[in-house]
Amino acid sequence: MGKTIILTGKAVVNFRKVMKNVPDDEVQDLVSMNDTREDQITEDDLLDIEWIHDDVTIKVKE
Repeated sequence: MGKTIILTGKAVVNFRKVMKNVPDDEVQDLVSMNDTREDQITEDDLLDIEWIHDDVTIKVKE
C-alpha cells in the first residue's frame, strides 16, 4: 500500500479582493488599520503562489 506524504511550509501568495458599497466608517477603519485589512482576505481571494520558502518540511506516514 502507498504512503501518505505531508508537506508543510510557508509561501507568498498574490491576492485580490474587491469590496463594493463599503460605508465610510468601514473605509476609514481599513485605511487606518492594517489588521483590519488583513482580516478581509479569505481563501477565495488567493490567486497564485509567488514563491515557496526554502524550508519545506516533509512527513511520511505509513
